[in-house]
Amino acid sequence: MIWPGGRSIPWQSIVSLKGAIACACIALIGWFAAAFWLDQRQVFLPGQTSVGHHLFETSCNSCHEGFKPVSNDTCRRCHQAELAEDAHGTQKFMDPRWAEDLEKLAVLTCTTCHNEHVHMFDRGVHLQPDLCMTCHDGIITGELKSHDGFTPDGCWTAGCHNFHDHRSISTGFLRQNLDQPPMLPVQALPERTVSPSLETAPRPDLTSEFEELGR
Repeated sequence: MIWPGGRSIPWQSIVSLKGAIACACIALIGWFAAAFWLDQRQVFLPGQTSVGHHLFETSCNSCHEGFKPVSNDTCRRCHQAELAEDAHGTQKFMDPRWAEDLEKLAVLTCTTCHNEHVHMFDRGVHLQPDLCMTCHDGIITGELKSHDGFTPDGCWTAGCHNFHDHRSISTGFLRQNLDQPPMLPVQALPERTVSPSLETAPRPDLTSEFEELGR
C-alpha cells in the first residue's frame, strides 16, 4: 500500500492493525455481554444516579422503555402519593395566568428538574440551586419584606420551601422563633449531639435459627 508522499506500508502491518481492531471489538462485545449475563448493568450508566434511585441502577427497565425518554407516567408509578397535593401540579399551570412562567421553566415535565445521570446538586435535582428565582425573583428584590437580603439560592438552602409540597414548612419552628430577627448576624446551623442508647452494639444470637433449620 502506498501512502501520499510515496511512502509504502507493508501489507502485513495493515493486516495486523485490522486484526487488532477486530480483537478489540470482539473483546468489547464480550465484555458487554458478560455484564448483561451477570446482571452488572451499572457499566452502562452514562453518569451518576441520584441517591433516591441507586436501587434501580441494575434495573434500567424500571424507568426506561427501550430508548424512549422517561415520561411523567413512569415517575408517577412510584411518586403518585407524594404528588397528590402538588403545589406546582398540572392543574395550576392550566390557568393562563401562569403561561409566561411556564415558558421560562417547563415544570410540567418531571425530567426538567429531575434528569438522571448528570451532575446533581441535591435531592435528585440537577438544576442550579437558584432555580426558584426563575419565576420568584421578585420575592428577594422588594416584593416580600421578610425576605429582603436573601440570596437567590435561599429557597433551596434554607430548607423552608419544597417545590411540590409547601406543607413541609415547620410552623412549630417558626412559632418558637417569632421574636428573632429576620436574619441572624451570623448564619449557622445549631449544634447537635447524638447520644446512643446502647454503649455497645448487640450481638445477634443465631443459634435458635440454625436449630430450626436443622429440624
